[in-house]
Amino acid sequence: MDWESLKFFLAVAREGTLAAAGRTLGVRHSTVLRRIALLEDGLGLTLFDRHPTGYMLTAAGREMLESLTLVDETLVAMERRLSGRDLRLGGTVRIAALGVLVPWICDCLAELRALHPGIRIEVIISPAIVSLARHEADIAIRVGGTPPESLIGRRIATLLHGIYAAEDHPATRTIDPDLASYDWVSYNDSRSDLPQTRWVAANIPRDRVVIRSNHTGTVVSAARAGLGLALLPCYLGDAEPGLRRLKTIAGLGQEMWVLTHGDLRRTPRVRAVMDFLARELLRHRDLIEGRMEPDSPDG
Repeated sequence: MDWESLKFFLAVAREGTLAAAGRTLGVRHSTVLRRIALLEDGLGLTLFDRHPTGYMLTAAGREMLESLTLVDETLVAMERRLSGRDLRLGGTVRIAALGVLVPWICDCLAELRALHPGIRIEVIISPAIVSLARHEADIAIRVGGTPPESLIGRRIATLLHGIYAAEDHPATRTIDPDLASYDWVSYNDSRSDLPQTRWVAANIPRDRVVIRSNHTGTVVSAARAGLGLALLPCYLGDAEPGLRRLKTIAGLGQEMWVLTHGDLRRTPRVRAVMDFLARELLRHRDLIEGRMEPDSPDG
């Protein structure tokens, strides 16, 4: 029983499906299926019950998970600490970020590569929070509340949000539109963690939300196409051609941070990348904080 097989077991136990475990491990779901089958055959035990909705741990599987969790946490912490002692200004740095930030990230990485060609970059785009504690990434650009004390970094800005409509939407021709009387586009229940989703749920009748998605790009595109109003961060809405800000919504409690784990704070390559990322994001601070002048309604 090798540690590599146990990593597959842990991924399926935590994610609940072969596909999700495969995405976590960066392999095909068929590879996960094969490794789990080999592990069960080698142990002579059934570790998972197979259901149409996913994999559920058996009693033997739960016992194995309890035993392995502490070992896994210890190994991850050791790997993270050893990585933090690597003093080379080279090697791979993994950045976890929202997909909408990729253009800004790539702008600064071009300059970084010119100055530090020994640093290689891996960009991880995921709507879920990538764990720095589990060393799933070295750096995270996060939008949310105050990060845990184990993470260090820099607060870039406090986000401002706005209600946006397509340029030719009827709501743009009204000084004080009745927002609940129009169709809306928003996020689906899988993104109920977002303050935008909660605001829409609290202020707009459910039957007025005509399109929902788990993808920010889809929400932006639907609003631009005139399918409905949308509540968006100003750094997206103000920069999007074809959208007009109707109203500003403050106080949703989101901040943008560049973070790493405390164990990596003195690693030269991590510090170099963090500095470049912070400098690039700060260039866009006025946009993030909604200080671009929105268009006025035609009245």
